[in-house]
Parts: sequence; structure tokens; C-alpha cells
Amino acid sequence: MTLMTILGYITIGIIIGWLSRIITKDRGVTMIPSLAFGVLGSLAGMGIVLIIDVAGAAFYAAIGALCILFTVNVFSHETANVFSHETAFFGKTKKLKT
Repeated sequence: MTLMTILGYITIGIIIGWLSRIITKDRGVTMIPSLAFGVLGSLAGMGIVLIIDVAGAAFYAAIGALCILFTVNVFSHETANVFSHETAFFGKTKKLKT
């Protein structure tokens, strides 16, 4: 594995992180973490493919970056009032109707 190959996978991760940020806009993580998670996912996908020795490492690097970014964006939302009774129970907003 050469340095150019690794840089190619890093570039794939950066591009996918950038596209993820453009698609999710204000709903997901900000730009820098999106790029970092894209690179992390790309390198993880490449590593897994190299360990199990299959062809198409670039494709799986892209899939790895997408999976990591999807997971991070899904679990990074700060959703308030997911269940209406949670805030009502603690007395912050509404009272429970009986």
C-alpha cells in the first residue's frame, strides 16, 4: 500500500464528508467533524476490506464513510421534547393532562 493510495482514500472521505454536510445542512454535525468522520469511515472501510482481502477497496471505503456519517448524524441531533410527557414530568414546560 502506497502513500498515494492512502491519500486517495482520505480524499474519498473528505468528499463524502463535504457532500454529507451539504445535504444535511444545519441538521447534522458541522463541517469539520463531518470531514473528519468521513475520513475516519473511509479509512475504516479500507482497513476492513484489506483485512478480509476483497477487491473494490475504494467502493467499500466510500460505503464506510457513508455509514459512519449516517450514524453520527442520526445520534447527534439535539431533539427536545421527544416524548411530551418527559418535560411535563419534570415541570419544565407543560403539565400532564389527566
